[in-house]
Amino acid sequence: MPGLSLPVVTHVDLRTPTTLTVRLLPGQILADLTGDLSRLAEGMGVAAVRVRPFRHGWVHVLLLPADPLAVTIPHPRPVPDLERGVYLGKDEDGKSITADLVTGAHMIVQGATGSGKSSFLYSVLGQVASTPGVRVTGSDPTGLLLAPWPSLELPGPALGTSDPAAHVAVLEGLVAEMDRRVALIPADHDSLPLGADHPAVLVVLEEYPGLLRLLDAVDSKGLGKRIRAAVARLLAEGRKAGLRVIIVAQRADASIIGGYERGQASHRLSFRVDSVDALRMLHPNATPDAAGDHSTALPGIALLSAPGMPLTRLRAPHVDYRTYTKTIRSAGTR
Repeated sequence: MPGLSLPVVTHVDLRTPTTLTVRLLPGQILADLTGDLSRLAEGMGVAAVRVRPFRHGWVHVLLLPADPLAVTIPHPRPVPDLERGVYLGKDEDGKSITADLVTGAHMIVQGATGSGKSSFLYSVLGQVASTPGVRVTGSDPTGLLLAPWPSLELPGPALGTSDPAAHVAVLEGLVAEMDRRVALIPADHDSLPLGADHPAVLVVLEEYPGLLRLLDAVDSKGLGKRIRAAVARLLAEGRKAGLRVIIVAQRADASIIGGYERGQASHRLSFRVDSVDALRMLHPNATPDAAGDHSTALPGIALLSAPGMPLTRLRAPHVDYRTYTKTIRSAGTR
C-alpha cells in the first residue's frame, strides 16, 4: 500500500528457535509489538512468538515451534544457604529463577485448583527443610501443607478448621516474637542478624481467603479483625525481624488481599486463574495477550512479578505430596 511503512526484517537466524532481527520504525518501542502475539503466532504458523530487546531501535522476534515450558522440572536440590536463593523455576530461555528470602520481602501465590500451585509450595518448602537457621510455621486450614512441619520454638503451625481461634493465636504469637526480635536489633543495624539463635521464619498462610471467611463466619471475639491486624503487622515489620510471609490463595481478590498486602510482597506468582481481572490483581502490567494466554496455562506454569525483572513466565518444579512429606521428615527437626 503506498505510503505504508512497516518494521523491516534485516536478518533471519534459522537455528531453533528461528529468530528475526527487526529494525523498528522511528518512535516505535518494544511494547508496540507485544500487544497481540497470539495472532502473530497463528499467522506465522508457530506455537508462540516472543519479542526481546536487541539494541536501540531493534528487536529480536523469536518463533517458537513448541512451548519451551511444556516439559516438567523434577524436585530441586535442598538449599544450603538462604542467601543463595530458593529455586522457583526456569524461564522460557532456560534460566534459573530464584528468590532471596533473606534480603527479599514477602510472597503472594495464587492459582486455581489443579494449576500447580500446591506442587510449587511443596518445592519451595521442601528446599528449606534441611537448611540451617530456617523455620516454617503459619496457618493451614486445609491441614495438609504444613502438617509435616514440627512445632519447635515458634508458635504453630495451626492446622485444620476445628479450632479457628488457634490460627489467630499462632499469628498473634508470631507478632509477639517479631516484637521481641525488633527490640534486639543492634543500634548500628536496620535488621536483626539471622543465625542459630534467631532463625529465618517462613510464615505460610495457606488458603488465606478461606481462613478469613471461616473466622468472619465464627465472628467470636473479633477473630477475623484480629488476624487481619496480625498479618498486616507481619507484612509491615516482619522483614527486619527475619520473618517472611507467604500468602496463598486461589484468587488474590482485592477484598481479601488489598493493595497494601500486594505492595509488601516483593514476589508475586500467578498460576492459572479463572479471569484476567484476577491475574491483573498481582500483575497490573500484564498485556491483554499475556493475560488471555495464561487463563489456559498448563499446570506448573506461572507468571512472576519480582524486583528488577520484567513480568516473567516460568515453569515451576513438580513435586508430589508424598515426596514433599518424605523430604521434610527425613530432614528431622533440625
